[in-house]
Amino acid sequence: MKRPLLVAGLCLVVVGLGGIGVRHESRAELQRALASLRANLPPDARFEYDHAYPRFFARGAGFDNARFIKGNMTFKARVLTINNPNGYLSTGLKFSRIHAEDVSIQGPLSGTIEDLTLSKLLLPPISVDKRDVSELPPASQIHFRHGQIHGVSLNSTNGCALTLSEATLENYGHDDGNAGSLHDAHAACSPDSVLSQKLHSLTHLPAGPVVLDVKEIHETGTRYARIVAWAEQFARDPIPAETTPLRDVAETPSNAETHGLSFSLFDIRTLVETSTGRRWKQGDKMLARGESHNISITVPSSSPLAAFLPDGIHITNLTQEVSTDTKTFISTLALAAMTPKSFGFEWHASINNVENPDVAHPPALTSLELSYRDDATNIDTLLTRVAAQRNQTLPQLKEMLAIPLAFITQRAPGLSAVPEFLNTPSGHSLTISFHPPEPVDAASVKRLAPQFSKNPDLAQRWISPPTLSSSVN
Repeated sequence: MKRPLLVAGLCLVVVGLGGIGVRHESRAELQRALASLRANLPPDARFEYDHAYPRFFARGAGFDNARFIKGNMTFKARVLTINNPNGYLSTGLKFSRIHAEDVSIQGPLSGTIEDLTLSKLLLPPISVDKRDVSELPPASQIHFRHGQIHGVSLNSTNGCALTLSEATLENYGHDDGNAGSLHDAHAACSPDSVLSQKLHSLTHLPAGPVVLDVKEIHETGTRYARIVAWAEQFARDPIPAETTPLRDVAETPSNAETHGLSFSLFDIRTLVETSTGRRWKQGDKMLARGESHNISITVPSSSPLAAFLPDGIHITNLTQEVSTDTKTFISTLALAAMTPKSFGFEWHASINNVENPDVAHPPALTSLELSYRDDATNIDTLLTRVAAQRNQTLPQLKEMLAIPLAFITQRAPGLSAVPEFLNTPSGHSLTISFHPPEPVDAASVKRLAPQFSKNPDLAQRWISPPTLSSSVN
């Protein structure tokens, strides 16, 4: 509750200062507007400054060493300017430009911001009743044409920190012309942070730091306000029983380019040197393609997953392609990853309602095919490590695995090729195909599960050819 009240108080400051430029550009009017502002602030909020002056040509006001205090939070700005405000709380407020320099924040969230600028800012209608102002419209309903921020360094009491050199957003909250960029960003949450502990409770893996680093991102066509609106559902307490799917967040066409992306989770570090993506329309097809180069995944020996993953995975090229029929809403997805003289992996799927899902029409799988080719000794190397942990040789481990694998293939004939591949993987490829009798989504899985328990023959049909099949080449 404290955060909405804090935002509301800041909004009241902006609204009150807006009256300065709407009336007359005079120091007398400035003082009267500030007096009115102070009278309308929440009881535990204060707005202070060392010097205030009207900005005649900008029809606004400027402040030196402005300070806004609300409860245990304090915002300070060495320079604060508000240009050309107009409108009313009941119909929406507009500002041609709001600019702050040398911002410092103290409280549960603390740190500094070198400068922040919002141009052509539009706030949606807000009730004139002060009690309702504390319940401001969410961030997803704010609009601005240009926003930029420099020199961010923030820390929160929940164990997370953010540093950022520069970021820009264009046309936030608008349907067209969305664009953004990011330079030298670092976000980290400690093992004791709220985020790390939630991940620990979900996965039961040891809590570790969560770290994201981005050297550079440039993109066009992402509707960030819709992503924020989707995420706001999960910030409610309690979370709604039914949430709206994330949809229609990309313009057509759209493009993205990323350099120097790295992510650490459960001590597993993933680094992507470069990646590009684009989305476009061609006839009745909506097409998307992404490419990533030089991906490395590092798993430390201390990780509980180390027994099941190699020390390091290097992927030279990774491509993703999506083709959606805009009439039938059937999408075909393809992913291919490869490293020459090491391995190749391909993933193909057909899924309904990927483009614009809703509660009545969720994404549903209609076919899936996975293929892995071992061009070196990757599988045997991993199995050798597992064998060593069990004080066994590789042949001994494979002999031990033969019995449980035979049991699995007896229960699921569609996986009959798996034992053959694991016995001699080098130089061979394994392909697994799944063609369900009906589209599979979360609701159908919930509906079919009790039917499988009551009817073993029905369950067998789903895990036997031609529904489920495998082969070795």
